Amino acid sequence: MNSRCRSIVWCFLVVWAGVFSCAAGEKIRVVTTILPVYCFAKNIAGDLADVSSLLESGVGPHDFQYKASDLSRLKQADIVVLNGLGLESWMQRALESSKPTGRMRLVVEASSGLKSELIYHVTELQLGGDMKKETKVHDHDHGHDMANPHTWLNPRLAMHAVTNILQAFQKADPGNAPRYAENARQYLERLSTLDSELDTALKPLRQKAFVVFHDAFPYFTSRYQLRMVGVIEEVPDVEPTLKYLSNLTKTIRKNGVKVIFAEPQFPVPLAKRIASDTGVRLSELDPLETGRFEPTAYEDGLRQILKTLVNELK
Repeated sequence: MNSRCRSIVWCFLVVWAGVFSCAAGEKIRVVTTILPVYCFAKNIAGDLADVSSLLESGVGPHDFQYKASDLSRLKQADIVVLNGLGLESWMQRALESSKPTGRMRLVVEASSGLKSELIYHVTELQLGGDMKKETKVHDHDHGHDMANPHTWLNPRLAMHAVTNILQAFQKADPGNAPRYAENARQYLERLSTLDSELDTALKPLRQKAFVVFHDAFPYFTSRYQLRMVGVIEEVPDVEPTLKYLSNLTKTIRKNGVKVIFAEPQFPVPLAKRIASDTGVRLSELDPLETGRFEPTAYEDGLRQILKTLVNELK
């Protein structure tokens, strides 16, 4: 089964063994993965459901290794929410090892149902001012079809995810469906306002070239028409070749790049060395895969990205 079909199946997957476990007046249990999908689920839930994350603060999806206690939480969950697009490559095994008995569990991929033209499947870099697709692809944690999973960095795609998750809440807890819908409506309004805020503030920066550490930002830069002209590490935890770094250095100089953005989840030395060799500043952008698990963390994180870009590119 290809990843697109698997995504559709997972989005509506019902592991059937009777009925939902929560009795009348009992909150449904929701288990999530990365920080953004936690925020989406928590804002839909409000105080109506118990929402928690498998991943602890500071642990990204690439580093996560589930334990017996995590399988127990998955087994007890009424809803499991993941990002999808291959980001949580370990999740299918975890779900198969934690099948519930005597009740129903819903599993939803937040990114499911996105139109194929909205999904980046290979690294796309603005090299020398021209968009070029890398012809060599790798089999790594982002999935066999090389779909880039960082869709949450485009608030409009995040809104799509919220709608997907809302449907699961309403199916798992139909008695509270109207309240979940109202919570989602209010949250979607906030995300729409945030999207407009980012668009307005970033318009003056569209011609400012910059480089990032790994390929986490194409959805963000595409949405706001920013000039990300290079990526240091195409594949997480795989050091680039000398030829690739040589070409990247030429791109940095040719495009007048003034700043390279490292990421808090990855080592800094390589980015620091390239910045030193090319005489550009080194700063940091957080792709929000992890952080403090609070309802506003996603919105706060996007505003921090905005603040950093404005400060570094103005």
